[in-house]
Amino acid sequence: MAIKATTEPPQGLKAGVSRTFQTIVNQDFLEKVEPYDKWRSLVFAICFMHSVIQERRKFGALGFCIPYSFNNSDLEASLLYIEKHLTMSQNLNMPLSFKAMVYMVSDVQYGGRITDGLDRELFGCYTQLWVQEAVFTPMYCFNQTVTEFNYHIPDASEHVKFMEYINKMPSTDAPPIFGLHSNADLTFRLKESTDMINVLLDTQPKESSGGGGLSREDQVKEKIEKELLPSLPVDFIWIDVVERLKNLKGPKGLGEPGKNDLIPLNIFLSQEI
Repeated sequence: MAIKATTEPPQGLKAGVSRTFQTIVNQDFLEKVEPYDKWRSLVFAICFMHSVIQERRKFGALGFCIPYSFNNSDLEASLLYIEKHLTMSQNLNMPLSFKAMVYMVSDVQYGGRITDGLDRELFGCYTQLWVQEAVFTPMYCFNQTVTEFNYHIPDASEHVKFMEYINKMPSTDAPPIFGLHSNADLTFRLKESTDMINVLLDTQPKESSGGGGLSREDQVKEKIEKELLPSLPVDFIWIDVVERLKNLKGPKGLGEPGKNDLIPLNIFLSQEI
């Protein structure tokens, strides 16, 4: 016997970003690359985008045409490239190439999993919006539409301050932050309820007692014995079938008396029987 244990991504943007800042990002990571302020802004933007695309999958076909298994390896690879790009730009005194960063994140790191053209275009829009020079402005806002909470890059340098802001994020996310209409939440809630009911039905005991003190299997057996079996015709006797086929008349000019079972139409009939 063996037990298989799996871990599922946390539900909600708040839980997703919080988990990332507890497992991958720490204070040393935030001070890893100069200039520190630009590095911290890009790190938070990429982590936020990672959680958004993780949560967007819960909307089914409204989120992505095809479900994709994005995971932490995609996030870590993207952060590693941005780290190297910022370091090289700092050492060579070159401007940052956001076009290169967008391409590497959306088309290479995450895009390597994307097979649908519309999904690739969607992911490219996310990256172009949230990996650009505007993220360096103070309190850069992720949600261009009006929502109950203002999702922005916190103006902080300490890991504790980032966690304080993340803890203020709402536990329930509004669809507009994902770029979806508010009605998309109805589709998600309906799917979530249906899945929960199906799980409850699947985990019910198979021998649970039903009406009359009979198990589900006994009820099926009783129905077969009392309703289906009596409606079946009596078993035929093959010798009688052969004799009747021999005497069964066929088309004119075919067959002989007592040998009509060799007529093609009667042969087909015997095979069907």
